[in-house]
Amino acid sequence: MRKLSVLILLFFTGLSGFACRFTVREIGFADFGKDQYYFVLFKDARVTDDMVRTFKSTAGAAMLDANVNIRVIDVENDTSSLIKYYNKYQGDEKPNIMLISPEKRAKAFFIDKTENFSLALWDIIEDVLVSPARKELDDHIIRSYCVIFFVEGTDKKENEKAWAVLDKGIEEIKQIMGGLPHPVNTPPYVVTIKADETKREDVMLWALDWEKKDAAHPAIAMMYGRARRMGPMLKGDRIRQDIIENMLRFIGEDCECGLDRSWMLGTMLPMRWDNDLRKAVLKTHGFDADNPMVISEMSQILSVAPNRVNQAINTDLLYGYAENVVVVKKAEESRKSETVKEEKKKPLQEKTVKEEKKKTETKTVVSVQEEKSVKETVSDKEEVKDSTEAETEVATVPFGKVKDVKVADKPEVQEDGFSIRDAILYSIAGLLLIVIIGVVVFLRQRR
Repeated sequence: MRKLSVLILLFFTGLSGFACRFTVREIGFADFGKDQYYFVLFKDARVTDDMVRTFKSTAGAAMLDANVNIRVIDVENDTSSLIKYYNKYQGDEKPNIMLISPEKRAKAFFIDKTENFSLALWDIIEDVLVSPARKELDDHIIRSYCVIFFVEGTDKKENEKAWAVLDKGIEEIKQIMGGLPHPVNTPPYVVTIKADETKREDVMLWALDWEKKDAAHPAIAMMYGRARRMGPMLKGDRIRQDIIENMLRFIGEDCECGLDRSWMLGTMLPMRWDNDLRKAVLKTHGFDADNPMVISEMSQILSVAPNRVNQAINTDLLYGYAENVVVVKKAEESRKSETVKEEKKKPLQEKTVKEEKKKTETKTVVSVQEEKSVKETVSDKEEVKDSTEAETEVATVPFGKVKDVKVADKPEVQEDGFSIRDAILYSIAGLLLIVIIGVVVFLRQRR
């Protein structure tokens, strides 16, 4: 019986090996090197060689454990693609330093000639990497289901309404956290950024795609893993309970749930991720997110995830929309309208024929040529109908109101949910089951 127990254990171990052992939330703790920011000093006539050396040594040391790469670009001779951000900057004066995000957006920094370059540089580095909200995120992102940034607007009523919606969304995710692929005990943690605190969070809010023009309305950002943003930042009327619930659920989904990999790897904030945080991930989640073997395993998972190029579609799905193909045949409507017209014409034609009989008292003779003409006309109509039937429309139907309509040559075909992986899994399960039954029969015969 001991042998039987070992075989059963191996059986279930083999099955579990085929299951994904990471959730979207857990994959978010890994750094695949694709979410790097660039902290660039543009060497023009204002920048001396001493400043360049200070920049390299100071920024290089301060950003060693951050997702920020440092660069020095000579504006006269360098051919790097980063020079375009300097050249395209619209302002009275070109910036000394720029922070460039993975989303290809740039934030400019200026150092006055009268300032001490080294001290001014330190202030900029601290703004780029550190802020009170990010410190609070560090304290809660590993253990909590996620961290939610709530940026208050200047309208108090809108703030209250947004808070009520957010509370309902959090309560909903609390009900299902225990039943997720990897259950979580600690609910989402909310970091509130008041309207008068946005200035000190300037760089972080910029990285979240928040601008000063958004200050009148509240905004919400869902953060998970290594300070990654789930989906877009919700602003104004986008703060809806269904949207918040969808985004929260995506964070806890299995990594093989079919989600787009752009949702699994939301853009990270620029910040330090030191050794203490790495150890905390290992202790809490049981894996080293910086281990090359773990990163390789996660990369294989992401390589089979769909990658939708159209960002609008990705965003719509986060907002609760789904795209399905609906074939609309124009021929049916055309055929019905033709039938109605023909039925209306019949009484008039019969009346005309009777009047002609009374006037001429002769039979209406249709010549061979006229009969041929009639046949050709009917044939032409049938060809038009056939060509009309061949035309189709594809309508994008959301779960709710219809969002838009687009035309396609061929309707999309949904893939069958039974994958090759499932077939392999069931085959191995059946084989192991046969082996176990054979062992049981063999042991009974020996007795």
